[in-house]
Order: sequence, then structure tokens, then C-alpha cells
Amino acid sequence: MKASSLKDVRDMYELTAEEYAEMMDSEIHLPIYREVLGRLHEGIANTPGTLLDTACGSGHMLELFRSQYDPGRSLMGIDLSPRMVTISQKRLGKEARIMVGDMRSLPDIPSASVAALINFFAIHHLDLEGIRQAMCEWNRVLVPQGRLLVSAWEGSGLIDYGEESDIIAFRYTREELTGLSEKAGFLISRCSVEPVEDFPIDAVYLECEKK
Repeated sequence: MKASSLKDVRDMYELTAEEYAEMMDSEIHLPIYREVLGRLHEGIANTPGTLLDTACGSGHMLELFRSQYDPGRSLMGIDLSPRMVTISQKRLGKEARIMVGDMRSLPDIPSASVAALINFFAIHHLDLEGIRQAMCEWNRVLVPQGRLLVSAWEGSGLIDYGEESDIIAFRYTREELTGLSEKAGFLISRCSVEPVEDFPIDAVYLECEKK
């Protein structure tokens, strides 16, 4: 079964952008986000370059990194949804460059220019080949020893949106994600599966370093 088209995914987020941003106002305070972003900050403390979010949504992750860890680092965000981009740009202001784009292809970003790249809960919209494309592109834009942080819905099979949406999206196991990242040229620093409160699916957090 194929994942839903990027147009269908974009349309879904265009319709729910404001609702998503409101949800993130509370979710951003979950301790796990500070844990993983804190380790990311430590890993790039002496590495110049941009922090890039390739599925930036409402901009909450970039804002959290800026406010809690590194107010001086340049920030960049990419999202499929123009409405999400508008919300994110308003949140971050002149401190960040936010663009409409596809996480699998980053033609406007030079090779070896990004210190760290994050992607939170977005690769479920890609099939395995799409993830391969994305990880190879992420490796290209990262500096040597640059850091990659990915979170995803753990498991196998489809994600059940219930009556909320008919979007087709996939869960991936820890083993699948670590294997894909290693083949794309990353060293695994840490990979953990964490329960999500009041949610039937666990989350996997993958932390890598470019070789």
C-alpha cells in the first residue's frame, strides 16, 4: 500500500494548522523534548552551522531550542503546508528562515552547511523509499559529525486516524529506522522507544551523527 500523496498530506495540514499549533502549545512542555534537544545542543555546542527542522510545523521545536539552549544559532524550517510556514514564521520572527518544501529534497541548502537536522513525527507520511531519499539528502546537507534527530511512531503497519482522516501513513520499527540511517551514512548515538501518555502508539527517538 502506498502512502497518501504529498498533496493530500499538505491539504490535511492546511485545514488543521491552527488546531495543530494550539495542541503544540501544551505538548511542547513534555520532558522528552527537552531531553532530546538538550543532548542535541551538547552535541553541536562547538559546531558552527544552522539548525534545520525539515518538518517544522508550527515552529515549536525551533522555538524551544532557541529559548532553552542556543539563542544565537541560525535557524531554518521547512514544511509542506504554506499555512504552517506562516504560523512558524510568525512565531520565530526574523530569527529564522522558514520555507515551503519537501523533506526529501533540499535543493536550496548547500552541502555540509547544517550543524544539526531535526524531524519530529513526519516520516510516517513517507514510504521506505521516501525515507531513504530523505536520509541521504539530510546526510548531504549536514557538516561532518553533524547531528540528526528523528522521532517517529514506532511499530509496523498503518497508523489508524479513525474518523479524523483517511490519510495513509506508516509506523516504523526501531530496527528499520536504525538500518535506514546506517545505510545513509550515519552512526547511531542513541535510539529509544518511549511510551506516549494517553496514546496507543509508542514513539521512537533516533539520534545520529554523520560519519
